[in-house]
Amino acid sequence: MQFHVPDMSCGSCVRHINEAIATTDPAAKIEADTVSRKITVTTAASQEEICRVLAEDGYPATAL
Repeated sequence: MQFHVPDMSCGSCVRHINEAIATTDPAAKIEADTVSRKITVTTAASQEEICRVLAEDGYPATAL
């Protein structure tokens, strides 16, 4: 699944996003593109769970 994360702009942001998603699914695989501000997540978690943990970490996201 893909998400647009408008506040993601650097490697530090990507690290925080990875850590947030890992709290829901430690086995999740995340690919991030800071230029387009999109992430692709391979996970067993739902879109709602991913959006929730990202918002809680300060990176509100929109599912694409």
